[in-house]
Amino acid sequence: MQRQFIAGAAALALTVGGAGAAAAAKKGPPPTHATVNAVAKVQFKINRYVKDGLRWQKDVYQVRSGGTIHIVNKAEEGPHTFSIVKKSDRPRTTKQINQCSICESIATAHGVDPSVESDAPPPHLFTEDGVGVDTPANFDKPGDSVFVGPAPGDSADAKITAKKGTTLYFMCAIHPWMQAKVIVG
Repeated sequence: MQRQFIAGAAALALTVGGAGAAAAAKKGPPPTHATVNAVAKVQFKINRYVKDGLRWQKDVYQVRSGGTIHIVNKAEEGPHTFSIVKKSDRPRTTKQINQCSICESIATAHGVDPSVESDAPPPHLFTEDGVGVDTPANFDKPGDSVFVGPAPGDSADAKITAKKGTTLYFMCAIHPWMQAKVIVG
């Protein structure tokens, strides 16, 4: 099955690989800035499988409340979203990835009809509380999202305003197997 979010960006792989290594706990206060990189390594064997290693570089990020997450597309594939979701809304199986209802909600909030192919960026680059907005949003709860352009090197910033001690689960609504979390310190 193929879902369309933005021009050709939503081809879903049959096999998903490359979860990344968990971040080690560090002593001292959390940083005020962290960079989240989208990276990829795709492998295939003709008539056998496609292994799509498109993923966030790490599984866990740490940042202080009031700090900034800098999201960078370092993959040849894109665009992406950095979308805060409930832990329970993250797809956990191939079937859930292919029928990702939270992904459709995020696309709609960005002003995109997931069934229509387009080369244009979404009407709303940000969402706050699940509603499209034109200025950077505060990232503190599910429904907050930012669009990151398709070209390698494209980037966006997310100001993390969640309270200290909060864990924010995030994913890419275009590539729903790209999932990680931010621990707010």
